[in-house]
Formats: sequence, structure tokens, C-alpha cells
Amino acid sequence: MRATPGDKILIVVMILINGFLFLKTGLGTAGDWVVIEMNQREVSRHRLSENRVIPVKGELGITEVEIANGKARIRHSPCKNKICIKAGDIQYADRLIACIPNRIVVRVIGEKQRGVDAIVG
Repeated sequence: MRATPGDKILIVVMILINGFLFLKTGLGTAGDWVVIEMNQREVSRHRLSENRVIPVKGELGITEVEIANGKARIRHSPCKNKICIKAGDIQYADRLIACIPNRIVVRVIGEKQRGVDAIVG
């Protein structure tokens, strides 16, 4: 089936709308804090602007969380697949990295939160 001129116009309009929405919302809100949780409980909170390495004891052993240059990442973890390390850096509010086997979550939050996306009951 061939694309009609109307189909082509619709595709261009959709691309323009998506581009506008991306520019308007940006990549995300700037993060201010790194919150580290173990078993869904906050164990520490640090400014995203400070450079440091935080060791966190989890189910399997020590996970090292690194904060550097306004970004946070999991630098070392005793888990098998290292997916949390491969996730890379996070710097925007409402982003997170989880080491599920070690039950560690690293979350970036901002001074201003977006609010509730959805309520599940």
C-alpha cells in the first residue's frame, strides 16, 4: 500500500508535534538529591552536587554508589549480571537505578517534584 499525500502530511505534522513536546518538556527536571534505599527504606540522602562514593550493605554484599559531576551511578555491585552498573549515570529528577538482587535503589529527586503520575489501588 502506498502512502497518500494526506498520509505524508499527517506524518510530518506528528513529527513536528513530537519535536515541540520534546523541546517544551526537555530531558527532565534538574535533580538535587540522591536517595539510596535498601528494602524500600531510605538509608541515606546526599546532594547531587557533592562528589563521593557511598558503600551500601545489601542482601548480597556491598554496593558502591558514586556521585560525581552532578550525576549518580552504581560503580560496583555483587550482583551476577551487573545490569545496575550498565544502566550508567542518572542526573534528572524522578530517575532511578535498581540493583534488584541486592535490593538497592538509587533515586534522583528534585526540590520540585512532578506529583502523582497514576494511582494504583
